Amino acid sequence: MWKVFPKLGLLKLLLAIFSALFLSALILLMGPNGGELSWNTFGDSFQLTAPITLIFVFVIFVIGKWGWLAFWKLPFLGAILHKSVCPNLNGKWLGEIHSSYADENGNKVTKEVELTVKADLFGFSLALRSLDGYQESKVIQSELYRDPRTGTFYLSYIFEASVPIPKETDDRLFDGAAKLEIIVKEEKTVLKGTYWTNRAWQRGMNTAGLITMERRHS
Repeated sequence: MWKVFPKLGLLKLLLAIFSALFLSALILLMGPNGGELSWNTFGDSFQLTAPITLIFVFVIFVIGKWGWLAFWKLPFLGAILHKSVCPNLNGKWLGEIHSSYADENGNKVTKEVELTVKADLFGFSLALRSLDGYQESKVIQSELYRDPRTGTFYLSYIFEASVPIPKETDDRLFDGAAKLEIIVKEEKTVLKGTYWTNRAWQRGMNTAGLITMERRHS
């Protein structure tokens, strides 16, 4: 869904021009001149179709930003669209990270995280944070896509992490990435997959682990 218009600005411009030209030609063919083509009649037709084109672009924008959600929320159709066309991931997701990182006592670390997703037909963005406040993360690139081989949906992202007050064995800045499978069940949708970072890689302490998330219900 979110990859339909990868180059939004260019496609919107091309769509507006194409719509105006198409409607202009249609009016010429069906107009009182019997389809006679000239620059004067073309200019008049273009002036008539310009408002129609603007209205068309506005309607497409409204549907792309908010209107599509109405179809995804319908009782029967919404479930089919969510499972087969594209999952609606909008909202907040809570989950756990089971990391290979070990604390000073040698225990593997488990952390609670919150993922916020904002998506429409034109854009897709993520915000990720650790609930213990030790680490702050900023997602710099994200993608929602479908594997053409299996039909499985995946969510992948690259993030920059910072630790305001790091421990002696930790780094203040590092990067990471994750790939999560979107598992759509009848009762709920689950995000599950792996992540990895270059955290303290100079000392051979770069981390990886398992992430499992479920949508938070307000």
